[in-house]
Amino acid sequence: MPEALPLQPGDPRRLGSYEIAGRLGVGEQGAVFLGRGPAGRDVAVKLLHVRLSGEPVARSRFTGAFAPARRVSGFCTAAILEAEVEGDRAYVVSECVDGPSLQQLVDDEGPRGGAVVERLAVGTAIALAAVHRAGAVHHDFKPGNVLLGRDGPRVCDFGIAPALDAVNAGPSGNVTDDPAYKAPEQLSGMGVGPAADVFAWAATMLFAAAGKPPFGQDSPSEVMQRIVYDDADLSTLPESLREVVTDALAKDPAERPTAKLVLERLLDEDGELAPRIPPTMLTEGRALAKSSTPQPDPPAAAPAPPAPPAPPVPPTPAPSAQPAPSAPSAPPAPSAPSAQPAPPAAAPVPALQAPAISGPMLPAPVTAPTPIPAPIPAPQSQARPNQPALAPAALRNGAVPSHDPDAGAADPTAAFQAIDPNGPAPLYEPPASPADRTEPTPHLIPGLEPGQGDDGRHSTAILAMPTKFSRPNNHVLGVALSLIIGVGVGIAIISLVLWPLKGGDDKPPSGPAVADDQPVTSIPESFSGTWKGTAVNAINNVSFPIEVTFQEGSTTAHAVYPKEKCNGTLKLTRGTGKQLEMALTVPRPCTSGNVQVTRQPDGTLQYAWSSPQNQRGYAGKLSRN
Repeated sequence: MPEALPLQPGDPRRLGSYEIAGRLGVGEQGAVFLGRGPAGRDVAVKLLHVRLSGEPVARSRFTGAFAPARRVSGFCTAAILEAEVEGDRAYVVSECVDGPSLQQLVDDEGPRGGAVVERLAVGTAIALAAVHRAGAVHHDFKPGNVLLGRDGPRVCDFGIAPALDAVNAGPSGNVTDDPAYKAPEQLSGMGVGPAADVFAWAATMLFAAAGKPPFGQDSPSEVMQRIVYDDADLSTLPESLREVVTDALAKDPAERPTAKLVLERLLDEDGELAPRIPPTMLTEGRALAKSSTPQPDPPAAAPAPPAPPAPPVPPTPAPSAQPAPSAPSAPPAPSAPSAQPAPPAAAPVPALQAPAISGPMLPAPVTAPTPIPAPIPAPQSQARPNQPALAPAALRNGAVPSHDPDAGAADPTAAFQAIDPNGPAPLYEPPASPADRTEPTPHLIPGLEPGQGDDGRHSTAILAMPTKFSRPNNHVLGVALSLIIGVGVGIAIISLVLWPLKGGDDKPPSGPAVADDQPVTSIPESFSGTWKGTAVNAINNVSFPIEVTFQEGSTTAHAVYPKEKCNGTLKLTRGTGKQLEMALTVPRPCTSGNVQVTRQPDGTLQYAWSSPQNQRGYAGKLSRN
């Protein structure tokens, strides 16, 4: 029997039909007590910290959420015996395992040896496969929930996290405590399923082998960043586990093997691991791996479609004064003589369904999808067809509704309202010249008339000459001379001041200052200098500062991640006067990858990171220092 501490003031003495005998410990979800059932059997009673509303509907939802978990018995698990609510306090009763948790053992004695980790991997994989086979999930798999009994490892507390979610008492994706064993999709709160348990299983095996969490013990935000972007160090794992653990730690949940497939690979008859597993565990694991997953009850059969209407009979012509004859009744169908054919109804329009989108990934900004026209023919008006919404099934699978195509790129961290460099430039249309006019301009200046040639056709306009000339006086000559001098001075000003500016714009750029679409082999002058900003992944709530220094004419740049104390090198691979494609080489704990730096119309730089091995990315807006 596990050693229990005395009860403290305020601890319950009885919960339901279970007598509370002592306190076993306190965790994030609740306090665990040693209890005794009516038959004298020792049990573990977990009194949850959360308080329910006390209404019957809350109790019903909480207890009903444990229905799949209570179907799991044996298979290296601490079976759920009862889940109940007393007043506003919820509690869960499970089998009592006489042994420490994996967390306690490693904290006290250090990492486990290779043979122990192998048996631990098989036993916990059996437990997860059994839980998933029953239709349940854990969603809080970690070393503290792996108990080491005398007969092997036992996984406990499965089903509690989904039950808390059922009464709106779960974390709702906001990981504020210890995210060390959470999957990337759990950190975003989107599309969480059994694959998250597989990721946590792999991380727990690394903890057992290395004696520390696989993604570090820093602040929660730093650990979350490493979970999303970095790869764990698998060097401490036994060689027999490295391949399957690597696959189980995939950032994309769709790329991870299922718990059943993990078990099949571990117990492969041709593998090196199976001969080292205890016979009882081996037999139980292989039986579970070969069993078929129970399928949900088939849905009720849909009603048979109505019989097609009889072919129409051409009506006989009738005088217009007479009412139209009623349509002749169709002959009865041979298979159903008594059935009356229903009048044909308008065929329902099938609902458009968008494909499910995988968990939130952040690659480089992508082009928004083209709107899908509705299947009903549009009227003659110019109304725009509605954009189809995601199907409910896609949302249940963790799909993210797509943004409005007018909203820009789908990447929320890289949307900086940049002008499309490939879009057409606005055109300036000059006013029509006098030659294009069809009507003559009214004669606003006296004496200016349209000229005519000898043949009567219009020619160049001439001034009408007066019949007599008067000798100009000195006043007129002075005015004319002043006008000539003023015009000359204006021309000189234009030539000396405005013309050099205009001529400077027309000159082709010299050196690295090239046009936006012109290829470059070195860093242009427009990128030169030190730029600072913050990279953001809004979906995963991860942000960190970045500092980049470019030197005109160079092929490399210096990247600094101050928070992580990483100094990296950016090497130019290709680019234009507006956008640079660069390869980032940076030591751990930061991650190397590909960087795209784009000059924005407002004078800032967009810094976007991606990697072929990691479908997620981050982006930031940098300003010149």
